[in-house]
Amino acid sequence: MSENCTLTRIYSFSAAHRLHNDKFTDEMNKQIFGKCNNPNGHGHDYYLELTVSGDVSADTGMIINIEELDFEVHKVIDILDHKRLDIEIDYFINIRASGENIAKYLWDQLVNIIPQPAYLYHIRLWETSENFFDYKG
Repeated sequence: MSENCTLTRIYSFSAAHRLHNDKFTDEMNKQIFGKCNNPNGHGHDYYLELTVSGDVSADTGMIINIEELDFEVHKVIDILDHKRLDIEIDYFINIRASGENIAKYLWDQLVNIIPQPAYLYHIRLWETSENFFDYKG
């Protein structure tokens, strides 16, 4: 008998970014992005809620080995940790490092490396205590 279940783990990393569009005037950038347009950037302590889904193994009673999951997730988030995303991470040099785009980036990086037979179900990226982004590809 198949028993589908989800597991959510929380990870954290710190990163900085600047929200800016070269096509806009300085005034327009300030109007649209506000303090997030600071030329020196600004930082966040991000929290990633990552949910995987799968069948409960009759052998282990789990859907995934948490140590294996942590190993794979850290391969992705450790690259972002303590970086200025829009300057140091190639993907964000051409794609604005907004919370929405960071969530999509994380999904795209993680979706194919989750140890099977579990699969990535949902991510939630907290940018502040009042602000999060949900992504499900």
